[in-house]
Amino acid sequence: MEEEKDKLPPLDSSVPVPTFLASDNWFGVEPEPYRLDFTEPYEPPQFLLTWNDVGFAPLGGIHAITGQSGNGKTMTIAQFIAAILCGDFGNLHYNLSEAIPEPRVLYIDTEMEKANTIAMKNRVLSMAGRRIGENYDDFVVLMLREATSDKKDVSAAVMRWRLTLKAIYEYNPTAVFIDGLLDVVNDFNSNTECQELIYKCMQAATHYNISLWCLVHQNPGADKLVGHLGSMLERKVTDIFETKKEKNPTTGTATFTVSQKKARGRDVPDWKFQVENTKVWGEPAQLNTEPSLNEKPEQIKEWLQVGRFDIDWPATKEKIKGIFKSRGGVTSNPSLLDNLKVALNRRFIIEQPPETRKKGQTHPKYILNPEEFPSDDPFGPAENAPF
Repeated sequence: MEEEKDKLPPLDSSVPVPTFLASDNWFGVEPEPYRLDFTEPYEPPQFLLTWNDVGFAPLGGIHAITGQSGNGKTMTIAQFIAAILCGDFGNLHYNLSEAIPEPRVLYIDTEMEKANTIAMKNRVLSMAGRRIGENYDDFVVLMLREATSDKKDVSAAVMRWRLTLKAIYEYNPTAVFIDGLLDVVNDFNSNTECQELIYKCMQAATHYNISLWCLVHQNPGADKLVGHLGSMLERKVTDIFETKKEKNPTTGTATFTVSQKKARGRDVPDWKFQVENTKVWGEPAQLNTEPSLNEKPEQIKEWLQVGRFDIDWPATKEKIKGIFKSRGGVTSNPSLLDNLKVALNRRFIIEQPPETRKKGQTHPKYILNPEEFPSDDPFGPAENAPF
């Protein structure tokens, strides 16, 4: 009987249906199942990976890797997978060892010929310290380049998507990498088809609580992701990582840079790698541990220490860059940005507490981390303190 009291009464059929936008047939649908329950406790994102303690790629989200052809996208994926399988690869760290102590990775290749797919597999196993030539339950590779359908009304692209969904269902992965997404859509310039595919990717990531990665190329000579598929993906992803290649004209050595173009959290610092040819298939080796031109983080901390009274706290990023300029003599904007990334990455500065934001403030400002500067009061005199 108690349950009956809590139920809403049925719609009164005698009440006339509203005529406002009636052709959209909205009156008969029910929004209540999608209503957010405010009593549910907040659970922070479960980041799959971290770089120097900066988390990214939360479970339940979709993420993108992009770049020009031959600019290190698959090599970057190999670094992510190796970190997931063995806990760490360079400064990349698998972040869910307590929640998911035995992660599983599904890598789906839609583009490369078999020899290159095997090379990718061998590369990951070698980077993760695994034996080559053995099968593993926690690392599954599908080759869908040759996937076809015997049904006239089912295209190869649709069959690849069906096989992807079935593999996610069967292998129960923690992370899925689709290399590349253009091959699971018939027309990457079709608004309707591309929108449907991206929404299905979002639904799959949420339903299975996985980290779903999609590789999409950039247009030749441009930063924009290919087609309407790339545009839609760019709008919906949590993270976008871009890879770029620079070749030394004298030595021929290629250096790859990985940059996070989009983040819904703290920005991951850039990192660089080169491909070592110690193995036939080649393996990426990370080059730097700091994202800045200034490779002495203790110097950045010193500049903040001596310049802490130059500005009012909480402070904007621009104000903090002013400290690096006046106290450290840093002049170029790229260097200022790099030093700011180091300060954030090392947590010399942190976001101001939400309760200290002023009315109408839309963007967070930053304070000196009390753990790094214990004697400092970044809010000024005690009477101005927020607590």
